[in-house]
Amino acid sequence: MQTETNWEVVATFNLAKRGLQHVPGELAFVHKGEKVTLTIEKSVYRGLIVKVHDAPRPPRDFRERTGDFDWNLIAAHIVDVAEARAPKPPVNQPTPAQVRAMNQPLADELATITGAGPSSRLRIEPSSTRAGHVRVQLDGVDLDPASVMQLFTAAAHAKPVQPPPPAKRR
Repeated sequence: MQTETNWEVVATFNLAKRGLQHVPGELAFVHKGEKVTLTIEKSVYRGLIVKVHDAPRPPRDFRERTGDFDWNLIAAHIVDVAEARAPKPPVNQPTPAQVRAMNQPLADELATITGAGPSSRLRIEPSSTRAGHVRVQLDGVDLDPASVMQLFTAAAHAKPVQPPPPAKRR
C-alpha cells in the first residue's frame, strides 16, 4: 500500500528551510513583506506541478523531476517575484535650484562668448529644469530673411522648455 505524499507539507518544510516564511492557513510564503502564493496541481502527462503566482503575469510552472522538485529554484523564483513587487526606494533627483546652480557657469560662459549682457537683446540664463542646458531669450529684433532661416533652424533643433515637476507634499 503506497501512501499519498502531502506536497503542501513538503513544500512548506523545504521552502521554510530556505528562509521563506509560511503564511498560516494558505499555501503562500512571505519575503520582504510581500506574499507570494503557490498551487500544487496534478498534470495529466507529467505528474505534479508547483505553480508560483505573480499577479500581473501568468504563473511559472515547476515540474517534479525524479520524484521531487528543485526547491532551490522555486525559492529563488519566489524571492524574485517578491522583490519585483516591493516598492523601490525613491531616486534622489536634484531640485530646480540645484540644477540652476549647476547650469550657472555654462550660462555665464555662453553669455561671455556671445557678448550677451544687460544692454544686449539676447539674454542667456541657466535652465532650472535640465542639467547642461540654458534658457535663451531674444527681444524683438529686425532680421533679414537669411538670418530668420538660421534662427529658425537653431530653434527647431532646440528642446522645448518643460515645466518643473510639481513639488511633493510631505
